[in-house]
Amino acid sequence: MRQQLSLAGQWDFQLDPAGQLAVDAVQPDRTIPVPMPIQAAFPELRRYSGYMWYQRSFDVTEGDGELLLDFGAVDYWCQVFVNAALVAEHEGGYMPFRIPIRRYVQAGANRLTVRVYDTIQTQISVPRWMDKPAPEGHQPPFHAETIPHGKQTWYLDASGIWQDVTLTSVPTRYIDQVHVTPDIHTGQAHVRVKLAGAATEGAVRVNIGGVTGEALVGADQAEVTVTVSVPNPSLWTPHTPTLYTADVQFGSDQLAVRFGFREIRVNEGMLLLNGEPFYLLCALDQDLYPDTIYTVPSDDFLRDQFVKAKQMGLNSLRCHIKPPDPRYYDVADEIGLLIWSEIPSWRTFYGAKSAHPNAYFLDDAVKARARAIMHEMIARDFNHPSLMIWTMINEDWGSTLLLSADDRAWIAEMVDECRQLDPTRLVVDNSPCPAPWGFSVHVKSDLDDFHVYTNIPDQADTFEEFVEGLASRPLWSFSNTGDAQRTGHEAIILSEFGNWGVPSLKQFGGGLPDWADLSGWWSPWDGEAGRAEGLLERYEALGLKSIWPDYEAFAAAAQWHEYHALKYEIETMRRLPKLQGYVITELSDIYWESNGLLDFARNEKVFHHQLAQFNAEDVIVPQLDRYAYWSDESARVTVYASHYSPEDWAGARATVSADGAVLLESDVSDMKRGAVHELGSVSYKLAGSNGAISLSVSNGKTLTTNMVQLTVLPVEARQAAFRGEVAVVLRPAKSNAAIDAWSAPAVATPVAQDQLVESAEAMHLTGSLLRGSGYTVTRTISDSTKLVISDNPTADVLAWVQAGGDLLYLANNAGSPFFWVNGRGGTYGGRWITSWNWLRPGIYKRVPVDNPLKLPFMDMTPDGVILGLPVTDAAVQGDFLAGQIAGWAQHPALHTVQFRYGQGRVIMTTYPIRESLHFQPLALAMLHDLVDHLSSEACQPVLSMNYR
Repeated sequence: MRQQLSLAGQWDFQLDPAGQLAVDAVQPDRTIPVPMPIQAAFPELRRYSGYMWYQRSFDVTEGDGELLLDFGAVDYWCQVFVNAALVAEHEGGYMPFRIPIRRYVQAGANRLTVRVYDTIQTQISVPRWMDKPAPEGHQPPFHAETIPHGKQTWYLDASGIWQDVTLTSVPTRYIDQVHVTPDIHTGQAHVRVKLAGAATEGAVRVNIGGVTGEALVGADQAEVTVTVSVPNPSLWTPHTPTLYTADVQFGSDQLAVRFGFREIRVNEGMLLLNGEPFYLLCALDQDLYPDTIYTVPSDDFLRDQFVKAKQMGLNSLRCHIKPPDPRYYDVADEIGLLIWSEIPSWRTFYGAKSAHPNAYFLDDAVKARARAIMHEMIARDFNHPSLMIWTMINEDWGSTLLLSADDRAWIAEMVDECRQLDPTRLVVDNSPCPAPWGFSVHVKSDLDDFHVYTNIPDQADTFEEFVEGLASRPLWSFSNTGDAQRTGHEAIILSEFGNWGVPSLKQFGGGLPDWADLSGWWSPWDGEAGRAEGLLERYEALGLKSIWPDYEAFAAAAQWHEYHALKYEIETMRRLPKLQGYVITELSDIYWESNGLLDFARNEKVFHHQLAQFNAEDVIVPQLDRYAYWSDESARVTVYASHYSPEDWAGARATVSADGAVLLESDVSDMKRGAVHELGSVSYKLAGSNGAISLSVSNGKTLTTNMVQLTVLPVEARQAAFRGEVAVVLRPAKSNAAIDAWSAPAVATPVAQDQLVESAEAMHLTGSLLRGSGYTVTRTISDSTKLVISDNPTADVLAWVQAGGDLLYLANNAGSPFFWVNGRGGTYGGRWITSWNWLRPGIYKRVPVDNPLKLPFMDMTPDGVILGLPVTDAAVQGDFLAGQIAGWAQHPALHTVQFRYGQGRVIMTTYPIRESLHFQPLALAMLHDLVDHLSSEACQPVLSMNYR
């Protein structure tokens, strides 16, 4: 009977930066908990690279069998000594290794010593000359860029012994490994047993639920397969995570392993779980923990976060670029969460240094490391029914597939090898995204997946257009150089998207954590938005208390913004029949990266109990052109139902209602599992409506519900309050008379010149839109002019303002005569680290102010930001009427500012009022509000021009 002892606990520890110590010279000067990365145990070692020594004693009793020393994971390279004798050397920071040590131990006390080497990446270097990289070595020192460290460089590194160490006593010939391959169609479980140790013959017996199988093993035979038939097996699914135990016996040695009857495959572009359509409702999980980095705090911690994941509607997690502790899979098996697992990346921040082949040359030793980890991951985790997908590479980190034919050939070989080793799971070659050289691609994969990040509502149209294109199975997602092995039936998945929602600081006791100095350092400007350091002081200095009462109020508002962004993105995807799932970034906040559905401590965010309404297998979703209307308009809604759950929809009807009235009813009882149907469109008048639309599917019991809230502006707000004469001076629109003539009548009708001018003006703001809303509009400044609206202030306009006039400047193009207007690329666009738009309360009377701005502002968010102003000067902050911040209240920028220009007043805004006026009610409402404020006594700017 095997017996096992965990060596977890306090070990003696010593640093050896230069690696000069020999095993007999080690003199530990402190203790360290094992398992635990050194950076978690000693935060002052976060920048440490080099060697370290672990040591402890253990007792052994006399025995005839073998003694196995197992390490769960040691990052990155190590040597193991027993009683000062070198017994093993291991490279690789994530996988287990086993050492038979009976011949090295003695009865009584023994000494175990482990020498570890790890290196961390501290910078991204770009060589002046692109020479071919030096060959990779197999012993320290290693290049930090090229060893498989996953995303340690994004957050904190994890060096040393970070998983358990155990001693197990076994017979001289023992069971070394058991792999169970279940067949859901026959009920058979094929149990492959590997033996190790002394060459002795015997019988391998396998018992599963009282059914036993047996096979004889010769003395020179190391492996045997025993098949056991399980009658009417219960299948493992997220709804019914049924587990079986295979009890394996060889001689006096016994080993029990758990498994489940589960099948995952792709058929004609559809994911099938146990032969049934399956929609992937997944979140990325970095598998990092607040106090222990890589080391799992406890099984209860895992169970709690997985339960919360399922509460939010998730049925799977994508464990990102690292194999987790096996306990992760154990709990997922029990809870019923499918896991997508990935090889840890290398060259995460290698950079697109050049198009020169030497810049992206992939050394054979680097490839060998990836292949070894793949083999070890499959060997260790084969039996877990929760494990459904293997990924070789994420986002081309470690390869350059678009540019390198060698890399493409190698990744196809890796896919083939993975499928041969494990034919029971899906395989992804590269989970691609945009890249510095354009984008990355697939070569051979079971999934046709891609990543995209957009800021909502700012880039809502971009997101919709992208996922519609992805769902069309575009040519660009696979290599177009003739080497793609594409079937055209891969399942299409949006495998990364997401939005930020900064957390409450209550999890840190109200202050900032000790990692607040971390950020996306590899992208120095854009990544700076991820730095929390100085947050509370910055929040105060930027005057953000006038927008949100305090940081906690801002955090809650940002989380609701995250919720509404996710709702729009998910509803957009669920109406696309070819899309088979998605991966939200991410399950929890991770250090500085705050796009989690939970915070870093795995506390719930404000929307926790609402998310599953639309993040579910069965949904009913609306499609709208916009979310803001006048009260005398009619809203048009197209409705879709998507059915993927095991629930029977027999007799089901879909209903759409508003203000107590049914707008649409549809019989959906014929919808099969895996179907997406358009149920129709409905148009309803908004007069007297509160803008709330309810959607549901039921058949005596509620199968799914949803709702959408429109912003309905009272028609009275469409009328201007300002009664003076307004001169509108606009940049002329470009036109081509020849093209215009193509659509002209065959016989031209003579038109007077003044009518032509008036007709052209009607195409812009000075036509029916402004006149119809009550403005007295002219095209030139006169003695009667009270206010000018312009996107092109001429010298005459500027002189008029300096003399005391009021100007509303629509600064949505280049060439501002006032403050700098910058495009909203990079951090200002908020694609990666979300930027939040705000309006100053009290200024806007018609425009509903709900900061940060959400879907009603779709097609109405600025394309530019105003920079260069003293945003921390409290004396002028009242002049900032609209703006944005990014991430941890970083990169403040303005959208609307008031200031004095000579004797006059200017309101400068980058909101696309002119471009949106003809269809977006909020454009006209905002124009009215800005005109009213500019012409009022309340407009008393402190900010002024910087010259006289």
